[in-house]
Amino acid sequence: MTTIGSAGKLDVMTMVAQLVAAERAPTDARLDRSERQINAQISAIGTLRSAFSGLRTAVEALGARDAAQARKVTVPDGAGFTATASTGAATGRYGVEVLALATAHKLASGAFARPDTTVGTGQLTISAGDATLTIDIDEDNASLTGIRDAINAQAGGRIVSASIVVGDDGAHLVLNAVGTGTAHALTVAASGGDGGLAALAYGPPGTSPMSELTAAADARVRVDGFERTHSGNTIEDLVAGVSLTLTRAEPGVVHQLGIDSDGSAQRNAAKNFVNAYNAALASIATTTAYNTSTQVAAALNGDAMTRNAARELRDTVSSNVMDLKAMGITIAKDGTLKLDETAFDAGLAKDPTLTSRLFGTGTDSMAGKLDATLDRLLDPEGLLASRSENLSTRSKALASQRSALDFRMSQAEVRYRTQFTALDVLLTSLQTSSDYLAQQIAALPKPD
Repeated sequence: MTTIGSAGKLDVMTMVAQLVAAERAPTDARLDRSERQINAQISAIGTLRSAFSGLRTAVEALGARDAAQARKVTVPDGAGFTATASTGAATGRYGVEVLALATAHKLASGAFARPDTTVGTGQLTISAGDATLTIDIDEDNASLTGIRDAINAQAGGRIVSASIVVGDDGAHLVLNAVGTGTAHALTVAASGGDGGLAALAYGPPGTSPMSELTAAADARVRVDGFERTHSGNTIEDLVAGVSLTLTRAEPGVVHQLGIDSDGSAQRNAAKNFVNAYNAALASIATTTAYNTSTQVAAALNGDAMTRNAARELRDTVSSNVMDLKAMGITIAKDGTLKLDETAFDAGLAKDPTLTSRLFGTGTDSMAGKLDATLDRLLDPEGLLASRSENLSTRSKALASQRSALDFRMSQAEVRYRTQFTALDVLLTSLQTSSDYLAQQIAALPKPD
């Protein structure tokens, strides 16, 4: 035993610890119980916040333009074009005839003995439409290879690219226009230096040292009989919201381009909504449940806010039961939703206005009413935020109470240790006196 004094009779440390623990236990139990309840409610609020956030995202997607006005494109196999349609593009059928593809201008120089053959010095000016490059050529880059590298370095991938092709007759400098169409046709002018660069000049066809390998040409396409010329093979504004990319010219052959509403986008949005709605109901059920077998209630059992939120969600959905049924969405006995995708597609085709009544962004639509309910719950100043703030305040208050308890118990420990130490010293003193008296009595003469 840990004792105090030369003949200590008391286990002071143990007694103090037991007294402090006994005094602390009721308050500790109360604080532990409150902390468990608050932490369980914080977790439950987090579960609801996550489920309601997912539902709000799904509700907003129902009425989003990307879903309501999504388009799908139909192009026959083997057609000389591809197409894409942006959200909201006009639906319809269009006859497309690709008359010609846009091509990039390509020039070639005459033959030089080798790629490292010196051509000359001076300045080359290469133009394509409104863009112009000026390339200085000196003794260090006067070869065919040096001129190619100087052009590419100055162009940086714009306007023109240069390469060297070596044939049986020698090496040729080849210039490729980066852009297609007549607007990007190349011209090359040489000036200054020793005059050798004149071999790379190009002006009107047939009058220049360089020859034309591929003429610059514009794309030509006819849609519903209306012809359009364009410098590139991708045309964005021929039909509003539709982009055509021409891949093969087939004059005289007309292919049908179809632009239709894409019901799959709304179907997927509806599917996500059904899943998110059911997940929200499941979260409400989990956080408010009562287990009759164990007689244990969930953290938000009997909570008015959660009960009201569940009622609002259910009432909003059930008030649109007929429209939902027409779209292939049915309500089960437990309040969850079920989507029949085939019935949804059929309902959408039969009555497109159903989607605006159910999924429109207006305040009178089902989606609008659900969104309003979810906003009240999820907004920064909403019900869930207020509840979270309240729980946080209570948690901080419990922490303060526990700190105060720790301080009181430390003071009590000091007090008990002082008292029992004094008692132990007193007992030791009394024991010493008792032992002395016993010795004195034992030393007295014994009677005859």
